[in-house]
Amino acid sequence: MDYTCIFFGVLFTLGGFVFATGNGHSHLSAWKNMPPEEKEKIAIVPLCRNIGEIIALNGIIFLLKGLWAGFSDHWFVGAMVAWMIIAGFDVWYIEKSQRYRKK
Repeated sequence: MDYTCIFFGVLFTLGGFVFATGNGHSHLSAWKNMPPEEKEKIAIVPLCRNIGEIIALNGIIFLLKGLWAGFSDHWFVGAMVAWMIIAGFDVWYIEKSQRYRKK
């Protein structure tokens, strides 16, 4: 068992669920300092759900590494590389999609 990976796995998974429920953004200083006009342009609930799922996926990967001895080194590295590619694609999708902008 790798307690460091378990710690980060639980932390990221819980943080992802907090964001996915739509409650995480209100604690971010960037959101607090954003002008109301900008806030009105963002569909925050679907955006938080999207980001929360990506964060929770990272937490699950860390939990697998911490709890399952067979998910060691090269599998973990491969999973993290795949996660980075997925997260990068997700950022691109958020930027290009109109789904996260209010009309």
